[in-house]
Amino acid sequence: MTQAVFQDPSSNNTFHLLADNSTVNSLIQSVSANCTISNSTSLTAIPLNTSDPSQPRPEQAVQYYRASSVVLTLDGYNDTAVLSGNVNQTDTPLPSWVNATFLDCLNQTIGAAVPLVDSGAVQWNLPSIGMLGLLWIVVSSIMTV
Repeated sequence: MTQAVFQDPSSNNTFHLLADNSTVNSLIQSVSANCTISNSTSLTAIPLNTSDPSQPRPEQAVQYYRASSVVLTLDGYNDTAVLSGNVNQTDTPLPSWVNATFLDCLNQTIGAAVPLVDSGAVQWNLPSIGMLGLLWIVVSSIMTV
């Protein structure tokens, strides 16, 4: 798991983006291009050290993307509902000190850059006439047995 740290230039809000290394590197470019961030020149993907208590925790998650394989966390946010195990408990609202404009920019950019399915990678090809003929022979031979 890798992370990138995005700092809002107009507040003290610090967000962590966690995902696989190639996704984080791609998102660094997208976020840097679309959102004003104070540390844009020094942004690099860094490994997540889960044994370090200062690293992002599940209760700090403010948004999940792409079937939860990408997560955005906020330093200082603590959604205790995540830790309760009660699925009916409501999430803790975001604090009033969060810069909603910056968070919206991150959400919109990340959401658009990490779709659930990469439509360019999946290709459906129609079978050729030869393949259909082979299928017909196999089915016919099974039916006559």
